[in-house]
Amino acid sequence: MAGTGFDVDPAVLKDQGGVFTDLGAAFKSATERLKASLETAESDWGEDVIGTFADIYEPVRDGMLDSMEHLASELDKIGNNLAVMGAQYELTEDDQTQGIVAYGAQRPGITY
Repeated sequence: MAGTGFDVDPAVLKDQGGVFTDLGAAFKSATERLKASLETAESDWGEDVIGTFADIYEPVRDGMLDSMEHLASELDKIGNNLAVMGAQYELTEDDQTQGIVAYGAQRPGITY
């Protein structure tokens, strides 16, 4: 069974690409603020119970911050890819339109 196709709005792709890029930048900024706040709040843990807590806390914190930085980067990539996709759809549509017009010019009896 043949598909019914799909509709693509290149302007929406490009706009939403910008939204993802902005989201990635905001998430990166929030991650940097969180990292700075955690570094400020942390002090020498020592060898007592608090120091033992640091042995568990620090690897979890580092993993979380790495994951957050990665997510910010991936959101930015998604945004850029959506913008490129929108631009490519526009170019493809323009090329197809020009091809149809050129073909029609060769056949004066065809109207469209």
